[in-house]
Amino acid sequence: MDHVFSKFVFPKAPGGNLYEWNEAETLFSLAQTGLYVIKIVATAKNAQQNRSTDDDDLRINLDGFSFGKYERSTEQISWKGFGNSSSWDGSSLKGGTKTIYFFVELDKGDHKVQFFADATPTIKSLEVFYVNENDFSLANLRPVEKIKSQKKGIPWMSFVFLGTHPKNFLLDVSARSATDKGASDGDNMKVVVNGKVLQNERAKTSKKYQNFYFSGDIKSTGILPLTDQYLSTPLMFENSVELWYDEEPTINSLLINFFDTEKFLKKYESLVDLREYVISCVRIAKKYFEWTSKNYSAKFLQHSIEDNPTSLIFRANHPITRQIKADPMYEKIFKKIKEKISANIFEGEIWPEDIAGKISFDTYDLKTAIHGIKKIEYKAIAKKSGKFEVKMVLLDIYDFEKQDVPFFLFHAIDYAQNTIINAADMGEDLHIIHNFEIQINVIDHINETD
Repeated sequence: MDHVFSKFVFPKAPGGNLYEWNEAETLFSLAQTGLYVIKIVATAKNAQQNRSTDDDDLRINLDGFSFGKYERSTEQISWKGFGNSSSWDGSSLKGGTKTIYFFVELDKGDHKVQFFADATPTIKSLEVFYVNENDFSLANLRPVEKIKSQKKGIPWMSFVFLGTHPKNFLLDVSARSATDKGASDGDNMKVVVNGKVLQNERAKTSKKYQNFYFSGDIKSTGILPLTDQYLSTPLMFENSVELWYDEEPTINSLLINFFDTEKFLKKYESLVDLREYVISCVRIAKKYFEWTSKNYSAKFLQHSIEDNPTSLIFRANHPITRQIKADPMYEKIFKKIKEKISANIFEGEIWPEDIAGKISFDTYDLKTAIHGIKKIEYKAIAKKSGKFEVKMVLLDIYDFEKQDVPFFLFHAIDYAQNTIINAADMGEDLHIIHNFEIQINVIDHINETD
């Protein structure tokens, strides 16, 4: 890896409730496009350590993107963007240090990291590295603190992948038993993948060990291989692996391999200029959308080929919301939120798995413009008896997933459509097409008596 940027001095947090920490904002510039890792080290205390009722919390935005927004954790409770693999949660950290490695494809030019906090967390360092060898490795690591963790463990480090995912993630860990240590507790380590705790196969029914994939009292050493199947979840644009420690486990080695894009592209050099092929497909798709009056599909595709496209945010009175409300999927969303209100849950999140595994629209233009809502945030405000005003935010990432291409004549339309989708998918690897976030605000009203 090549070191690109570092910052080791940050101001003291001003404190307060849910604020943007403007003084900690960090800018850096890159000389080339490619895969980078942003390493951030920070600490956060719990309410007792703060002598208050408020824990420290910290999260980041990179070029306007909020990390952790799409993670649904079985271990932690996500609150206002905190309490996930890509943030620092004082309630769990108890004053400890957590290191997060953010892997992301970045374009040449300027980039900005913003910090959002609650109470008074501490930022220790921010470093940026260029991943030039398609791999990343760490070795001989132990927790810098030894904080008593009771049953859950203490967050130690996270590896967050935005818009990219590794080919392999290999983890080699040593953990001593209580007997070997001459103590009452052995070393343990928890592994959380995309919010899901990996169970200890040797202790599935043990309340003490089932959530620690590595446990010294059961087995002193172990190797965990995670393939891209674990870290390329179709509905996830952001993937993560988080490690929690109990006592003093040792990471003997950690190796992350990425797909070799250069090698992939060489296959096409003798046949066709792949870049020109992708660009031509994008142009054809855009013209087709314009010709068939798929205005949002054309607009979103055009936006994706801009350098560093910003998030698209649509207010509740925008015409796109009328199309969404008229789509059959909206009725399912509306029904799910009504169920939440009936259960006295007036604020929260709706996930794809809550609605048949996928939130997608079939209406003409929406079908090719929005590729699958990743999450819906809602808040219901009581008005008159039994009536509520519901404010929703539909969140999507504009990206493409590789499709099977049929070869039968009667599938000609699918063939053409999927060929263009696959070309766009390659366009993401070539940095012709850039991913961006879509936020659609919707306001509606629910009457419980209906």
